[in-house]
This record gives sequence, structure tokens and C-alpha cells, in this order.
Amino acid sequence: MKFQAQVKLSGPLFTAEGPTRLGRVVNLSIRELVEMGEERLANKLRAQGSSNLQDDTSGVFKTKAEAGKQASVGTYLRSISTRYANFNAVISDGTLYGPWLEGISSRNQTTRFKGYSQFRFTQQYIDKNAKPVVQKNLNEFVRRMNA
Repeated sequence: MKFQAQVKLSGPLFTAEGPTRLGRVVNLSIRELVEMGEERLANKLRAQGSSNLQDDTSGVFKTKAEAGKQASVGTYLRSISTRYANFNAVISDGTLYGPWLEGISSRNQTTRFKGYSQFRFTQQYIDKNAKPVVQKNLNEFVRRMNA
């Protein structure tokens, strides 16, 4: 999962501490977007999916009553983690069977299971919401710098 943002500003806003504050804005925006992505994955990777998000995965992760011995117990959801480095963040599952569940493994080509694509849907969700989140944080930054 990748997120890129390019911001170009010039003028009196950039004092000696301006770039440091702008870096904080970028980090804050990245963290907000990661939290949105993690929340979306948590909602999708639980029993019965979530009806309040656009793509429906009802029944993908079944309850014990529905699936018997094959019920989801949340192991995959607990394996999802985020790594931060500089102005980058990566949400990943870190499991051997993650590519198969996502649908990007070569094994998906030969079986009828095509994957859930939840990381792909989450990336699209973050891409759609990135501009408003960054704009909100940037507007706050400009307001504070002009104060």
C-alpha cells in the first residue's frame, strides 16, 4: 500500500520553523490515513463484513454458527500491522497466506477462490480520502502560520 502526496507552498509562511511544522502536517496526515485504513480493514475482516462501507463482503468471514469449525477467529486480523519510516507508512499482513487471501497469489489462478481484495479496496478508499485529509491539515497549518 503506497500513499504519495506532493505539496508546494511559497511565501511568508516559511519561517525558520515552517518546514518542521510542515513535516508534522505531513506526518499527521499519513497517520490519519493509516488509521482510516486500519479501521476499514478491521471492519471488513470481521464476521459478516460491514454494511456501512461501499463494497459488501457479507458472509466472507463467517460466524461460528454459520461456518462451524471453519469460523473466523480473528487470527488474520490480528496479523495486520503498520510500519512507519520517514514520510512513508505500509499496512501489511505479514502472513504466508496473505497473498492468497488477497487474491494475488499464483494459487488463485488455479483454484476457484479468487481472493477478497480487501487491501486493494482499502488502498482505493485511502486514495479517495487522501486529498480531503491533507487539505484539512494543510488549512490548519496555514491558519496557524498566519496567526
